Amino acid sequence: MSETNAEELVRRWFDELFNDADLPVADEILASGVRYHGPESLTPTDVTSPADVKDYVGVYRRAFPDLRYAVDDVFGSDGRITARWTATGTHRSELFGIEPTGEVFVVEGINVFSVVDGEIDEIWSEWDTLRMVEELDVIPELSADVEQVG
Repeated sequence: MSETNAEELVRRWFDELFNDADLPVADEILASGVRYHGPESLTPTDVTSPADVKDYVGVYRRAFPDLRYAVDDVFGSDGRITARWTATGTHRSELFGIEPTGEVFVVEGINVFSVVDGEIDEIWSEWDTLRMVEELDVIPELSADVEQVG
């Protein structure tokens, strides 16, 4: 598969699956044994199939009905595609035990995708979960006025 086609799969992950909540897209772009690795604090279950991915997307879309990903950069080679992104959303429903706050978050992250035989077969995702929960008013913001020790 050309890198252009692999990058298109990655864009479909964000644009169609998450932004448009077009869950059947998962069956088109993901391998049957896909594995998703995200921050454990906000990915509390194993995600190891297209059905699990659809459930995971559904959880986030219910919690943040206006969830939007903007893909800032996509690059890669040899079946490894990296995407830098910015996400935003308003917390309207429960998310993994976190009651809705009505607050908006904006967070940047990065995903690395493995593409094999024209399908995404593994995803590693990292984002600033501390900033996210601070912006959602789940925990207080760390003070910028931290006194230096010593």
